[in-house]
Amino acid sequence: MTSPAISVRDLRREYRRPRTSLRRPAPVVEALKGVSFEVAPGERFGIVGESGCGKSTLMRLLAGLDQPTSGEVQVEGQTVSGLPERRLGFLRSSLQLVFQDPMGSLDPRMRVRDIIAEPLVAQGLPDRRARVSELLEAVGLSAEAGERFPHQFSGGQRQRISIARALAPKPSILLADEPVSALDVSVRAQVLNLITDLVGELGLTLVFVSHDLSVVRHVCERVAVMSAGEIVETGPTQQVFDDPQHPYTQRLLRAAPSMRRALAGAGAADLLGEPS
Repeated sequence: MTSPAISVRDLRREYRRPRTSLRRPAPVVEALKGVSFEVAPGERFGIVGESGCGKSTLMRLLAGLDQPTSGEVQVEGQTVSGLPERRLGFLRSSLQLVFQDPMGSLDPRMRVRDIIAEPLVAQGLPDRRARVSELLEAVGLSAEAGERFPHQFSGGQRQRISIARALAPKPSILLADEPVSALDVSVRAQVLNLITDLVGELGLTLVFVSHDLSVVRHVCERVAVMSAGEIVETGPTQQVFDDPQHPYTQRLLRAAPSMRRALAGAGAADLLGEPS
């Protein structure tokens, strides 16, 4: 039996708010309340829920950028939770993260070629120039784009650069945290198609987080629905969308704008034309 790419067991994360009284202890916020799930190698797994439900906290724990209060995260059979940064070299090679805000995640003082090469430099990998050109082409940008700075690109192009940087060290797992929520609707369709194509071509495992169920439906095979720090429903995406069992999922589906209409209206020229 194939081992899971990601295994999460009873994951909890608590934060203490600043004290408001000398007589009372600092209040505790439960961001995650015993979350458990597995993601199979090569699977496209979606995590969906409203803002504040714990999605981004969960992604930080998966990426080893934060530590849980209790519970365990394993990536490709190796425990991540509880390890200091100096022992997470294996994780930085195998798992990469694409953030929501491409401008906020790209250093405005660096040329694009140096931004994409950052993970390669950190890991001491050779042939960086050739790899950067290959990645720019893979995300639909020219090799000459590497000489420019982030502010010289549109939002969609900046997210393409972020994707190229994430793919630079040849990870096997890609985490995407709301990667299209800051983009125009027509550009969302292009970036979603790019992510889907690259995940398929490279055989990646994808964990895709969004507050929009219809975006997850376009990208993911299986979905987990989060509410108030808990997974309330999980299953094949089509099944969850067509026959939601939990009242929260039912409400979320009724309230969600339809990305399907946007994708249908984008047309072949928008989806396959010049990158935005």
